[in-house]
Amino acid sequence: MPASMRPSTCCRADRAQSRRLRKLIAAGAQLRPFLNEIMDACLKATNELWAEISAKNGDFSASSPRSRRSATTEYFWWQVAEYGFNTFMIRSRTRG
Repeated sequence: MPASMRPSTCCRADRAQSRRLRKLIAAGAQLRPFLNEIMDACLKATNELWAEISAKNGDFSASSPRSRRSATTEYFWWQVAEYGFNTFMIRSRTRG
């Protein structure tokens, strides 16, 4: 496994990003989610790029449907388990 994919490396990167984010917020940065229009445009561009790559690369073309099915299954898990829990934890922070 490449060093960049090891759990310990990922955890260190997450902690570093969290520290940097807190530093930005402390300095007055305002964080806002991307607009839906931007996210829609990004998804459209991604799908177009994947279609272009699939047309040129048989291996990518063969693996793409499996990857998308897998992602769809994972989204169900995120929607049921992770999203609900994360939303709860975010709300609970404001209650003290």
